[in-house]
Amino acid sequence: MNHIRAHIRLMNNQEAVEFVSLLNSDGTATKYSLENFDGSYRVNARSFLGVVYFCTEHNDDTYLVNDTDTQELPNCINKFRV
Repeated sequence: MNHIRAHIRLMNNQEAVEFVSLLNSDGTATKYSLENFDGSYRVNARSFLGVVYFCTEHNDDTYLVNDTDTQELPNCINKFRV
């Protein structure tokens, strides 16, 4: 299955909180992950702890991935796109 993804950057914990809050209030059951450039490391993008940990290790190569078949990303993440 092909996945759609967007390159994002979260600069601090406040942005991580805002990002997770926006994803969790999007009103869908869509599964999102964060992954590094080659997809070898992934976390649940709706998890605050997962997002904070991921961004401390991989902030320069962070991608939001839609893991469902909808092939859409929420507009609320546009402010975090690189």
